[in-house]
Amino acid sequence: MTKARKILVLGMALTLLTAGLAWGAAEPIKIGTVLRLSIGAEHGTPSRRGVEMAVAEVNKAGGINGRPVQLIVEDEKDSPAAAVNAVQKLINVDKVVAIVGPMTSGDMMAAGKIADDAKVVAISPTATTPKLSGYGASLCRGCSRIDKQAEILTKYVADTWKPKTVAIFFSNEPYGKGCAELFGKFFEKHGIKVVATESFNRGARDFKAELTKIKAANPDMLFIPGYTPETAPAAAQARQLGMNQKILGVYGDMDPVYIQLAGKAAEGHVIGGEYDEGYNTPKNQAFKKNYEELAKKNNDPYNIMFAALHYDAAGVILEGMKKNGPTSEGIRKFLKEAKDFDGVTGKLSFDQNNDVMRAGSEGIYVLEVKDGKYVKVK
Repeated sequence: MTKARKILVLGMALTLLTAGLAWGAAEPIKIGTVLRLSIGAEHGTPSRRGVEMAVAEVNKAGGINGRPVQLIVEDEKDSPAAAVNAVQKLINVDKVVAIVGPMTSGDMMAAGKIADDAKVVAISPTATTPKLSGYGASLCRGCSRIDKQAEILTKYVADTWKPKTVAIFFSNEPYGKGCAELFGKFFEKHGIKVVATESFNRGARDFKAELTKIKAANPDMLFIPGYTPETAPAAAQARQLGMNQKILGVYGDMDPVYIQLAGKAAEGHVIGGEYDEGYNTPKNQAFKKNYEELAKKNNDPYNIMFAALHYDAAGVILEGMKKNGPTSEGIRKFLKEAKDFDGVTGKLSFDQNNDVMRAGSEGIYVLEVKDGKYVKVK
């Protein structure tokens, strides 16, 4: 090796060493995420993967101004008190600059107030309550409101199924009760009379007594709002009782596990969703491939919609730090000014109430189970 070549090789080695030392010495930028990791892990685990993917991509590209991003994960435990504790820890102990989550409406309303008072940006990708709109300057929503979902879904079934009556069989917790009340109003608006209302508790597995009462009312359709572990067996037991009505569900059923648990009863099941796997952009195609590989590698419950919503929420936070620096103030500025951010759920902006908007669509797709898969029908 010539002297000149030795000098060149030594120089390159020193450059790489210096870069490595600089990265190692750089103080990480901390962001947090609060997710359903014990109760509701069928949604929380895919959501975690979405956030992790967004952070990993930024770190692979060199971080934020040469600083790595560190993700700190907390469990909201489907409890407003636990969510509040998690957010307080992230802000006061971990010193995060932004938070993805919490996921549920009740947890976001309770813990979001803590984040807003501390002026720390928090984006919930899945809290659907209308009460979150304009709730705080530092709080954003990355999904559609439940009243918008109700409007679109009830119009779809009114126009397509043309039912005259409906029975509502709802999960007896805030999400299920809220859906039952709200959708009930929209059913009535479309001339669909509610002829029976029954409820079930989280963790229930035998629904035959309540379904027998509903069967006696002979409704044209069933509306079963809640979460997959209960709504899927409820649908299966309805079929076992000879009830062949069309079944409408909600967000909480956006899960391939619903199809596995409900079996043949899943066919024709309609829900609203906010992710179109066929959205043909390079970013979405790469996301799909990477998420599928990650979920398979970790043997995760598979839910690409929840992963996508959380990937986009983390993405806008990280983009805000790239544009304006790693502070909540800089992220807030970006969110106010963002126009058509390239997300995997669409081109994203935020309105005056800090609710997400997706260019060229209402942001809600009608999905129906056909041949064992959710297919976009509107």
